[in-house]
Amino acid sequence: MNQPDPYIISICTKIEQNLNFKINHISDAKKFSKILEERKLIISSHTIARLFGLIKPFRAPFKDTLNLLSRYLNYSDWNDFCANQTNIPFDPNYFLTEAADGFSLAVLQLTLVNEDFNSLSIILEKSTGNSDFNIMFTAAEMIGYYVRNSAKQKEFLQILAKSSIGQLYFYECFVDENNYNNYFSDALIQYYLPEIKDDYKKLYVYCFNISQIANKELKYSDAIPLYQNLIGTLNKSECHYHELSRWLECSIIVDGFNGVLQDTWKKHIEEVLEKANLYNHYESCWIVSRSLKALLLFDLKIEVLNHLEFNNYIDGLVLNLKKENHCMALYVLQLYWIYKSNYLKSKILYTPFRIATLLYQSESDEKIAIELATASIFASGVNKNIMDTNLKSFCNKIGAKWVVKLLYN
Repeated sequence: MNQPDPYIISICTKIEQNLNFKINHISDAKKFSKILEERKLIISSHTIARLFGLIKPFRAPFKDTLNLLSRYLNYSDWNDFCANQTNIPFDPNYFLTEAADGFSLAVLQLTLVNEDFNSLSIILEKSTGNSDFNIMFTAAEMIGYYVRNSAKQKEFLQILAKSSIGQLYFYECFVDENNYNNYFSDALIQYYLPEIKDDYKKLYVYCFNISQIANKELKYSDAIPLYQNLIGTLNKSECHYHELSRWLECSIIVDGFNGVLQDTWKKHIEEVLEKANLYNHYESCWIVSRSLKALLLFDLKIEVLNHLEFNNYIDGLVLNLKKENHCMALYVLQLYWIYKSNYLKSKILYTPFRIATLLYQSESDEKIAIELATASIFASGVNKNIMDTNLKSFCNKIGAKWVVKLLYN
């Protein structure tokens, strides 16, 4: 029997989310048909009912119907909708990666499942030079999942740190912001750092640890002196945008702990804007968001909310977002933007986007905190009281103190 493909399931889900009601009955299909008609998008209630499984058997809708439904969701057409679905897992050709005895996702997974460390080293080396981003990304996600959940985590971490491809797949590609029990920050120091020679990669290690300790414990990190000694030999123009974003973030954190941030925050914002203007939309989001979180962490919320140039820049990043650029950095900026809009009593209408859970396993805690905080802004009555009480507790527990500082301080 004909079955709906994942994209059709996805568009049905998004339609119901947009409508704020489920299409479970013919009356719901008729209601949706009238809503479409008001926007001059003509689809019969019978077609809608069949699409949502109310009339059997399922038949794939005509392309024209899918185009109209896509336009209802503000996409240009069906192709545009499909091209921008982050919650549809891409096909990494999992079953076709054994050819010519090269790198194989299936073999990689088998070595991870059985914790066969000798074979793991061999299969990792086979992936060197692989230019297929989908396969590389899938491998990194797969390795991250098994390392996080393995009883032999220490052995995994040591093996991955000893080869450049292992470093790429885990320490550099799979950056675990959740960092449960500090396993990732400890591994960066103990296993990864002794193996690398590049000072910019060392900078990232120090910055990650400084940020983690500041956000989770509001404490001064032992890595700060190492960071300060290192940055004197580096050039911001030579940084990868992630390295730069961490550098700018940590310069704010250091000033915060040294008690001078009240005097220097404007200069920090000026530098952030200067640097962000040199990068594309996606990269700028990371540069701005990490510094924004650091400023909020040290109670500069009111100052930031009243900095016109900084807020105009964030407005541009949020309101001109591209669907393919959905990322955690933009998620941070979106929450701030929604809070700011409420704070300033803005009348701009904006429908928040939501990131697919599958693609952000390593940042799931902050993702949840941002989503709950966004929901809290829109909540009222008893719902608001319940959310606020529990949200503070959750954010403090996971180390997302900047969210609490934004919403409640």
